[in-house]
This record gives sequence, C-alpha cells and structure tokens, in this order.
Amino acid sequence: MDRINCETEKFSSRTVGLLTLPFALALGFLGSLILPLVGLFFSIPLFLFSFALMAAPESSACRILLKRNS
Repeated sequence: MDRINCETEKFSSRTVGLLTLPFALALGFLGSLILPLVGLFFSIPLFLFSFALMAAPESSACRILLKRNS
C-alpha cells in the first residue's frame, strides 16, 4: 500500500457513505408510507451501513505510512 492509496481510501469510504445516505432516507420515507415494517426492515441496515462507512477509521497500515498516531 502506498501513500496515494492511503489518502484515497478514507475519501472513497466517506463518499460511498454519503451517497448511500440519501438512498436510505428515501427508502425509509417511501417505505414508511407504503409498507412501514418492510421499509424499516430495509432502510435501517442501509442507515447503519452509510454511517459505518462515514465513520470508518483508516487502516493501521495507512496510519503507520502517514505517521499518524490517532
């Protein structure tokens, strides 16, 4: 893994998380109007997935490579 891959890893993870968040909101809204239990069944995991991607820590290899201690 090189420096460029480490810098783009976190950016791409947050971007995918931010792109899935509107889909989770739309699915939750439409699902609550049409079939509430089914909408929640599919939208809650999508919410959790998008927040997990946005809050994902960078890998330990990238921390060592970029010399970050956090």
